[in-house]
Amino acid sequence: MNARPRPLRFDSVRNFGRILADTRNFVRENFVVFFKTILFLAGPFILLTCALEVYYQVNLVKDRDLPFNRLGTYIAFSQILRELRWALNGFVVAIVVSHFIKVYREKGPGKFEVGDVTASLFKDFFGNAFTFLILFGVVAVVTIIPGYLVMRMASVNISSVIPVIFAGFIAYFLLRFPFWYFIFSVFFARTSNGKNANVFQGLGLAGKVFSGNWWQTWAVFFVIWLILFLLGRVISLPAEIAQEIMKLYSAGFMSEDSELWRLTLTILGTFAEFAKTAINSVACITIALHFHSMKEKLDGEGTKKLIDSIGTKDEDEGIEYTW
Repeated sequence: MNARPRPLRFDSVRNFGRILADTRNFVRENFVVFFKTILFLAGPFILLTCALEVYYQVNLVKDRDLPFNRLGTYIAFSQILRELRWALNGFVVAIVVSHFIKVYREKGPGKFEVGDVTASLFKDFFGNAFTFLILFGVVAVVTIIPGYLVMRMASVNISSVIPVIFAGFIAYFLLRFPFWYFIFSVFFARTSNGKNANVFQGLGLAGKVFSGNWWQTWAVFFVIWLILFLLGRVISLPAEIAQEIMKLYSAGFMSEDSELWRLTLTILGTFAEFAKTAINSVACITIALHFHSMKEKLDGEGTKKLIDSIGTKDEDEGIEYTW
């Protein structure tokens, strides 16, 4: 008689390889419902922000009358727009995935659909909105203001700000993964105990769990970022190739100043960025697994529950496990 397979337990201590392996397993076993949830609940917002940012970038490059006519200013301003769009999309995806995992833990694999996640989201609508506003304010202070200062410096003299930009990129590379993990883990901390805590309780729990795990977190998220970055580039490659072909041969087909040319570039660019963002949503699963792993290492709640359940009736007998 074969033993019945169990669903993935989030409250379990995992090493580096186990986190990545369980991310793959979770996506594989919930592929359809996960990406349907991302597409229907986060997709419209992602599509809108990608379209707005790409369209603005296309017009910013081609409009010679804009006051941002210096190279340094353009690069800094474009980067601010890109980071702003990335942050907004990341927040929305993290909210959706946190409730996806909450429903998964409550109902079990294969026992819920997009509607169940939607109901969980709307039940905690104001909590999600308030958390979004607080965390977005934190991100704005930490990232947007320094970026604006660099932009202003670049508008005066690009050569004097190059060392600052170079040092900033090094610091950003070292800090970005643990920083974004901490920010996004607040959403999972809010729903980690089966109920929806407020943003300040989530911040406190996320900070407590994160303490002392800086470099492990950096390593985990650098690897998952690299994997998803390469996968996203492959998926968005056809649209990016079409964009480059249009730029090379635009003179032979249509003017670069025409609205049709800009609109076509916007559509292709939006598709490419949307595909990358959808793929990057998988990183939120890694965040949840890493958060619960560190939480379990800290308080051992999952182990205590497992020990207490030994010899008792299995409450999950009615669930048809997928693996």
